[in-house]
Amino acid sequence: MLPGLRFKLIVWFSRFHMAVLRLSGGRLMSKLLGLNMLLLSSTGNLTGRLTNTPLLYIEYGDNYYCAASFGGNDKNPQWFQNLIAEPNVGLLIRRKHIPAIAHMTSGEEREQAWAKLVDYHPPFAQYQERTERVIPVVKFTPSPGSETIYDRS
Repeated sequence: MLPGLRFKLIVWFSRFHMAVLRLSGGRLMSKLLGLNMLLLSSTGNLTGRLTNTPLLYIEYGDNYYCAASFGGNDKNPQWFQNLIAEPNVGLLIRRKHIPAIAHMTSGEEREQAWAKLVDYHPPFAQYQERTERVIPVVKFTPSPGSETIYDRS
């Protein structure tokens, strides 16, 4: 598949997936091909508006980890840029809204989380081969003292 078309399809499907997750309160499409998916709510660094992005995640300890892979694109995804500007986010995970803080991992922490992400979803390794950038791994830590905001169990 042509790289430009691949990325357009990623963006289109991401918008569809986001709408389904958001409108269903996480009841639908919280798993995709058997993989855990969360909905990230962040503040747009250019617009200042709330943006929503579905992301594959792993749970490790008390944190959640996501790869800013963008299918191996040479640029980081926009949601990643948003987190650099404003790390306070919301996560919709298993029908629960969780306030969290995003942290860009590095060093050994990044390597361990990356290995776990690749083990969970092997195509991440192929995405890394497509690009010269090191794919960032983001750790989401539930905000201190925060409780689940919303649960439709």
